[in-house]
Amino acid sequence: MSVSEEMDDFRKLTPQVSAPQIVSSFDELEVPQAVVENLILKHLAAYPKSDVLELAKHLGIVTHLIDDILADLRKKAFVEVFQPSSQSLFSESAKSHVRYALSEQGQIKADLAFKKDAYIGPVPVSLRVYNAMVEAQDLRAQLITRPDVERALGDVYGAQRLVPVLGPAINSGRALLLYGHAGTGKSFVAARILNSLNTSVYVPHSVYAAGNIIKVFSEQHHKPIDSAHNREVISLKSHYDKRWVLCERPNVQVGGELTMDMLEVNHTEHNRIWIAPLQMIANNGILVIDDLGRQPMPVATLLNRWIVPMEYNYDHLSLPNGQQITIPFVLTMAFSTNLDPQTIADPAFLRRLGYKIQFQPLIEKDYLNLWADLSNTKDLELLPSALECLLSLHSLHKVGYFPCLPKDILGISHDIIQFEEIEANVDSTILQRAWDLYFTADEHGESVL
Repeated sequence: MSVSEEMDDFRKLTPQVSAPQIVSSFDELEVPQAVVENLILKHLAAYPKSDVLELAKHLGIVTHLIDDILADLRKKAFVEVFQPSSQSLFSESAKSHVRYALSEQGQIKADLAFKKDAYIGPVPVSLRVYNAMVEAQDLRAQLITRPDVERALGDVYGAQRLVPVLGPAINSGRALLLYGHAGTGKSFVAARILNSLNTSVYVPHSVYAAGNIIKVFSEQHHKPIDSAHNREVISLKSHYDKRWVLCERPNVQVGGELTMDMLEVNHTEHNRIWIAPLQMIANNGILVIDDLGRQPMPVATLLNRWIVPMEYNYDHLSLPNGQQITIPFVLTMAFSTNLDPQTIADPAFLRRLGYKIQFQPLIEKDYLNLWADLSNTKDLELLPSALECLLSLHSLHKVGYFPCLPKDILGISHDIIQFEEIEANVDSTILQRAWDLYFTADEHGESVL
């Protein structure tokens, strides 16, 4: 069994809080009925001749709420009814297969709804309910221990030096600064921090705030873990509110492409959907700002954006229409950089970062073990002459034992072997060629990227 398979076997995620209960009235929904009405119109425009069960599946609410709105839409002549012709109009089976479509007036109404907001999906949860759920799922409510972190870093060489500092840092909930030479594994480790947590969280598809629907659930950043939740039949006793998705804790990473507008609710004329900012998507999880110092905006501007959220655990979001909302800021922030921290942030901000964790090259034993494991993974035979050549090159060029090197240089070695159509043996000649191709002529070991 591989390390990753063992990790999956041991890591049994359980929800940190009770599942959100299915709401059965508009008062419990805490969302204006007009919002649900517009969503039904947009769904009927996208999925013509849908029945109530299909609408319930798309909207994530119980059928009798949809029935109430459909009855009102029929009175307004916005929808048309299509009865099944092969059954009695009065049978229960016929009623369940009644299909609805937009009338000409209904299509006009749906077009207006799309122009205002192109969101189509489950009914949003209210901002109040969202805020309460995020605060209840605070990862600091269930502290981790040394075995949790050791398991999370089970595939990280040199982890024995990181476990004692990462564990307390995660439990604190405070921001982290991961710094050190490029290629020392900062991003690799940051991606595994959440593996130490044994709880899952509920993430809403969207949130209704200040008269707008903000899309929160992201296929890119959220990993659902409850496939049974997507079943069409809703049981009030055995299912929870389908407007929520049970997920692994979010793990959001962004690097040099980060811009300031990604940290605010984003709305453009092109897509007309209000998209949650990265920190809202990362709530109850981790947000990693990788390659700090390489973003297009000044570092001071970026860091100043986080002063209030990190200090008070809430964030003020400015909406494109000029309104402002407040949401919890309940996540672990990790800044990663290969630059000198003293050169990218002033002392006042550095003090707000609770933990500064330096990443260093591996010791020789761990470094050679990493080479051996990766060569086996790539079905390459690493000959003793190659290891002798490798250590000699490190000594000659004064290159540290960076954990990025085995993967990169073995990859080049594999490419050379395939091109030359020779046996999959990495000898000193192959290794020297790969080394020379990896480093530029003037680097002399001063950088590995």
